[in-house]
Amino acid sequence: MDWFYPQILKIHVVMAWVTLGLFIVRGLAYQLGYGAAKDGAMMLIAFGANTLMIITGLSLWGSLYYSIPRDGWLLGKLIALLAYFAASHLAFSLNPQRALGYGAGVLALAYAMAAAYTRQGLLVG
Repeated sequence: MDWFYPQILKIHVVMAWVTLGLFIVRGLAYQLGYGAAKDGAMMLIAFGANTLMIITGLSLWGSLYYSIPRDGWLLGKLIALLAYFAASHLAFSLNPQRALGYGAGVLALAYAMAAAYTRQGLLVG
């Protein structure tokens, strides 16, 4: 393992929680009609947190030599991340189904975090 592993892991975990928290708060505010949830500064903070989470995740992946065939939970995390991106786009749209997008986004992030903690794609021991 590289010497920077503990620091990158801490940043990745913090950014995951920040991303989840921001999405829950901003998404709920938007669902309730508060337009400030789509404020430029808030969107920039959310984009920055997502970007840092992805960069640190890829750094960990490379430094620990993870492999999707060997570490199947990682594929689940990547699929959940793509689902989160699609769901968050829907959640912050004017589409009448935006509440469905919000719920799907929360579930996708929750699954990604659970898969990371359990190292199980199906979340069973």
